Amino acid sequence: MVEFALVVPVFLLVLCGVLDFGFMLFSRMTVINAAREAARAAVIVSDTTTIPVLAPQTAQSVAAGAGLGLTTANTAVTCVAIKSLPASCSFATKTSSQSGDAVSVTVTYPYKSFFPLLFGTTFNLSSTVQMVLE
Repeated sequence: MVEFALVVPVFLLVLCGVLDFGFMLFSRMTVINAAREAARAAVIVSDTTTIPVLAPQTAQSVAAGAGLGLTTANTAVTCVAIKSLPASCSFATKTSSQSGDAVSVTVTYPYKSFFPLLFGTTFNLSSTVQMVLE
């Protein structure tokens, strides 16, 4: 009985740590996938002015499908000038970015740990994906 009382708390802490790590890893993979899908949706759209709205919505829907409460505020979309150098690019008008420029999508998710030793600790899981506009 004494051995059981000594081993059970340690076992439960290790079990909680493994479960928390598994949920964090799942959340991280979901954030990576959401960023990738949002960037892909952004580069294949014909009207580049819709990219700042389309990419966050795509990331949110991908994360919601996996059970993550991601908001569109957690997604940042920027235009990276590659073809339109030396000028900068944006998605404000159809002519301010062109095929060959890139879109960069950053998705950030605040993961709150439930592990007893780290209870309440928040980790920012983030992923950035950059793809060239078609």
